[in-house]
Amino acid sequence: APGEVKLMRCEDCPSELDEALYERLHRWRAEQAALLGQPDYCVFTDKTLLAIAEAVPDDEAALARISGVRSRKLQQFGADVLALCAGEELPRKEENI
Repeated sequence: APGEVKLMRCEDCPSELDEALYERLHRWRAEQAALLGQPDYCVFTDKTLLAIAEAVPDDEAALARISGVRSRKLQQFGADVLALCAGEELPRKEENI
């Protein structure tokens, strides 16, 4: 099923979700979407965020293997996502303007 492909596991299989990371990614996505004037899912879907929070990629190659992270999104958002996965706090974008 498409959801299983995105999660890289069956939907009923146990998850190794890093819940704190998922929450940070969720907040970050909302901020990005607001800055872009787009719905949240245009940045990344919920299932993509779940897959990232389960895999906790530590480099671009690992992030690129996650379904929903295509080259454009990797280029646009990859550094932020990898920083969040590493536990870093990102400055708010509007503070940098």
